[in-house]
Amino acid sequence: MPSLLIINADDFGLSKSVNYGIVDAHRYGVVTSTTAMMNMQNIQHAAELAIQVPTLAIGMHFVLTTGTPLTVMPTLTREGKLGKWLWELEAEGQLPLDEIMAELNAQYQRFNDVFGRPPSHIDSHHHIHMIAQLFPLIAEFANQKGIPLRVYHEHNSTENILNIPRSTDYFSPDFYGEPSSVSEALFLSILDRSTKQGYQSIEIMCHPAFIDNDLLMSGYAYQRLTELEVLTGKGLKQAIRDRGYQLATYLDL
Repeated sequence: MPSLLIINADDFGLSKSVNYGIVDAHRYGVVTSTTAMMNMQNIQHAAELAIQVPTLAIGMHFVLTTGTPLTVMPTLTREGKLGKWLWELEAEGQLPLDEIMAELNAQYQRFNDVFGRPPSHIDSHHHIHMIAQLFPLIAEFANQKGIPLRVYHEHNSTENILNIPRSTDYFSPDFYGEPSSVSEALFLSILDRSTKQGYQSIEIMCHPAFIDNDLLMSGYAYQRLTELEVLTGKGLKQAIRDRGYQLATYLDL
């Protein structure tokens, strides 16, 4: 029986160029799934594009480090914006858990309103759901909603959590980096390592995109264009099959 391979494109809704890139990476490549940033201005554009590709699974990319929150978050925002100072608050033991859970509920509800269905799964921007204080709460939320959760099993936040939501056996964040390092060889090396470990289901994270002015504000821009080229390469889908993997989504777990 083939192992399941989920190739998830993060950041749906970040910009129109990201939205177009993700849809192309699914339509003409190997991307099977994406996760949507519900507090981004281009999320409605993403939802409209998603209608054209009903086979693309769409999950929710929980956001606490960029953009404007959907709820009032006085502790976590500066001048009304979210940012990477989240980790400063974590280090000080000052994470506002009530505010964060209210925002999680609001982003989840907006997902249902915008896409007309629950997400295929939940993950997060900058992996914030794996923060030790947050993982048990978000895992419980996913269990309550009956949906899978991306779990970075190598992270110590999963220790002593008895009821971990449905997830893949392995998650890889390694298909990422400068254009010179992002390649088909890198992608296939991730699969080859997974094969040696005998995992039955894995997720590879990716960030395909075209380029526009909004995306150029990001520190990870042209690298996304290289990812798109690799993920739509002619031989990649067959190379995946040759290694005994079946393209899948979190809905198949």
